[in-house]
Amino acid sequence: MIKKTAFTLIELIFSMVIIAIAFTVFPKILQLATKVSVQNVKEEAMFNAVAYIGLIKSTAWDENNTVSNDILITSNGDSSYDCNTSSGYRAGGFIGSRNCEDNLSASALGIDSDDNGFHDDMDDFSAIDVNNDTDSRDYNLTVNVNYVTDIALNSETFSSSSASATTNTKEINVTVEVNKKTSALGDSFVKISFISNNIGQQQINRRSWQ
Repeated sequence: MIKKTAFTLIELIFSMVIIAIAFTVFPKILQLATKVSVQNVKEEAMFNAVAYIGLIKSTAWDENNTVSNDILITSNGDSSYDCNTSSGYRAGGFIGSRNCEDNLSASALGIDSDDNGFHDDMDDFSAIDVNNDTDSRDYNLTVNVNYVTDIALNSETFSSSSASATTNTKEINVTVEVNKKTSALGDSFVKISFISNNIGQQQINRRSWQ
């Protein structure tokens, strides 16, 4: 007599239950993994944008502030903030405070010809466009720096309209635009802005070793 092994009814039922549970759980695991991947891309892009903002903020307000801590002369700024070139001080200034005694003007936007590719002031970063492209992600990080209209004295209204010439206010925008997974992330999902004003430059006192 030949014996043949086979599944019992209870084994078949258990197998069907296990398969049903697996097919129920696996899609949720895949969905969760996709969400985690999207979140990782968001966090990485946000970190890079914040890091770039920190890098830009650590540089001088203007090219001329790399050689002087002066408040700079602007051609299209609000007259309330003008630095008096005769006295060397802005309204409210006092002896020992930051001044404009060197009579230096704010520079045009963009990296300067004598910088040799080294970004040493805020507007040197203007028009930077870098790409991060891998199998799992593809996004562009762009930086824009503009002179904007100064806030009028005793006013709380800010305008982000670009000024035609130098002012006392620069607006810096760092934007991340996505080239992959746009349905989940959106075309532009990170934009960080900050305002920097013409108030002179901090300089650290130092002395050479004797």
